[in-house]
Amino acid sequence: MNNRNEAVWKYVSIALMAVIVVLLLFTLAALTKVQRVTGTPPNFAQSAALKTSPSQLEVETPDNIYWVANLVEKALPFVVHVRTRTIPQKSGEESPGGGPFKELPNNGGNNDSNNQSDIWKRFHQQFPWFDFQVPDTPQDYGQIPQEGVGSGFIVSPDGYLVTNAHVVDKMEGFTVMLNDGTEYDAKLVGTDNLKDIAVLKISAKNLPTAVLGDSDKVRIGEPAIAIGSPFGLEATVTEGIVSTTARDPSELSMPSDVRRVRTLIQTDASINQGNSGGPLLNAKGEVIGVNQAILPYGRGIGFAIPINEVKGSIDQIIKRGKVAYPGIGVYVQDVTKDYMEELKVEVDHGAYVRQVNAGGAADKAGIQPGDVVLEIEGVKINGADDLITEIQKYDIGVKVTVLVARKGLKSNMKKVSVILDELDTSEFTPGR
Repeated sequence: MNNRNEAVWKYVSIALMAVIVVLLLFTLAALTKVQRVTGTPPNFAQSAALKTSPSQLEVETPDNIYWVANLVEKALPFVVHVRTRTIPQKSGEESPGGGPFKELPNNGGNNDSNNQSDIWKRFHQQFPWFDFQVPDTPQDYGQIPQEGVGSGFIVSPDGYLVTNAHVVDKMEGFTVMLNDGTEYDAKLVGTDNLKDIAVLKISAKNLPTAVLGDSDKVRIGEPAIAIGSPFGLEATVTEGIVSTTARDPSELSMPSDVRRVRTLIQTDASINQGNSGGPLLNAKGEVIGVNQAILPYGRGIGFAIPINEVKGSIDQIIKRGKVAYPGIGVYVQDVTKDYMEELKVEVDHGAYVRQVNAGGAADKAGIQPGDVVLEIEGVKINGADDLITEIQKYDIGVKVTVLVARKGLKSNMKKVSVILDELDTSEFTPGR
């Protein structure tokens, strides 16, 4: 009986297996037919995303994806390419220099020529029987003329345009090319070396002009567009964001003189040599900064002078040909408790006078080297920056009362009247 039951179950199992195999074959055949008809492979797993409404998956896009292109079309006409040059110099004359961000070709290869010339001369001294001419060197003819490139932007319909002072520093010829290819000889109206700003003038009328924005309202993360001539490639546009709005120039080994630019706009919009003097624009196409500097060892790190820092300088240069800063004609340093012994003074604060310019305002008032300035018009002076800051509050020609400790002695206080003179900014190098 048991054998018969086992046989029955054996046949039933075989039949079930046959049915399952047939069903599988039929399913595969049906799926293959669907794939041939639709060209789409079957999906054996249903994605959870399919259960989501399509509207929830859509990414919001700007109303106009060409906003940068539209902005640039309006901005390019007021951005210019600036070429600068020097005249040939006689041997022994000082060649043009520049700050750490001055964007001129490096013509320092004369050292190789000097070394080669010295080698030839020494060889000829050792072996005079060799008849040859020592090769000429650039020094025999004077310095080789230098050329440079930069950028700028037009600020008035009658041809005034802004660039960096370090672009034009010690250069004598200037050519400005507009976006339509028209070229003009330009003249230098004036510079503000402390702010690294210069104004050039071309003879043209009805020019498109830039709109100067409000750099105090610039926000970290907002779009930034740089336009200029990197490496001489005119009308190059780069886009990024404002990385920070208040980069301290001292972090870049730039001077922190309170008369200079106090903070810089940092951006990752690509800036390279030749961009200097060009505009940094916001999303409205307004100039929020003047491109000034790069980190030579960093990528995507550029810096622009906030436009609010230089609006006054631009206006003064256009109206008067220069920017006038008040000064008293002294070189000073901070007095602190740590330096009291070194400076041999009794006061623990103030501005220590290291040098007095002959014939300057301080000299005429009787201020001497070794004196310590403690007050100006009753305002306490803690250090050199305080002295400069207080002086900048007054106009040239104004008489101010200055309290000094003669030779830094507490027992020898003097009040002197100083008539503020104009600061000689020619000694300041743009950009450093």
